[in-house]
Amino acid sequence: MTLYHKLPPGPLDIVGDVHGEFPALQALMDHLGYDEEGLHPQNRKLVFVGDLIDRGPDSLAVVYAVRAMWEAGRAFAVLGNHELNLLLGRLRSGNQWFHGEPEHMPDGRLLEQRLAGETDRDECLSFFRRLPLVLERRDLRVVHACWDQASVDRLKKVEDAVSVHEQIEDQLVGEVEGRKARQSLEQQLRLQNLNPVRVLTSGLEEACQEPFMAGGSLRRQQRSRWWCDYQDPQTVVFGHYWRSKTNHIHFQKGPDLFADEPALEPLGPNGNAWCVDYSMGFRSRLQLKGDSTEAVGLAALRYPEKELVFAPEALPQKRVGE
Repeated sequence: MTLYHKLPPGPLDIVGDVHGEFPALQALMDHLGYDEEGLHPQNRKLVFVGDLIDRGPDSLAVVYAVRAMWEAGRAFAVLGNHELNLLLGRLRSGNQWFHGEPEHMPDGRLLEQRLAGETDRDECLSFFRRLPLVLERRDLRVVHACWDQASVDRLKKVEDAVSVHEQIEDQLVGEVEGRKARQSLEQQLRLQNLNPVRVLTSGLEEACQEPFMAGGSLRRQQRSRWWCDYQDPQTVVFGHYWRSKTNHIHFQKGPDLFADEPALEPLGPNGNAWCVDYSMGFRSRLQLKGDSTEAVGLAALRYPEKELVFAPEALPQKRVGE
């Protein structure tokens, strides 16, 4: 199967970045009227925008639950950058659980997470390899980070995200010589913006006015607000960008992409671009520090109603199969 899949007709509930928060996913599904197997009395279907994993307490439970619904034809999903990192074999902050290693806060406190074993790793990667980067139908588009038509067109007939990602990256790196050239701002922007897999899973980037620290290094590029130029008539739904349920809290590093946007409203000049990532990836850390979690939440956009719904207080955690 290719990296471009068609969405089915009918009503959908499009779920934001879950980031391993399985109790919140259970609570959201129950609130939306689904049973544990993803069945809905009105035959609605779930759609996931990617980043099922990392940072939260039980990424495995989320993966296994979504996979079961996906295989039964009750749910659809696209790859996020966090799943792509695992397929590329990249160790990143937040994915230590996948390698069977505990994760700690900067102050040394342990984050309680279910750790993957060898069989779990094989099962996760096998599932991720089958997921597309794009879901689309006549009136609706779903992608993890950025709808860029040129990138979508380049990947419509491609079957393997990893091979095309590495092929294009090797080509771009090979166009310059020397370590300094590869690390230049211009080359970093080329590596991001000219690789369609990167564009769809982590967005377009641009030079920033004030460099900032992220991931232990100084960044001179920032995420681009591509939705401000989105003029197409189709509704587009995506995640990735760390929105807040309240306008006065900013979770992402670098400039606040939503500083002048109402917290719970659609984006873009036509009001048909919806970011449904409300920073669940930060929830475990807030809880461990004893801070308020009121600004974060697991969201779903009910479509075609275009109603934003949040998970209520999470149910007690129950792992798949228990």
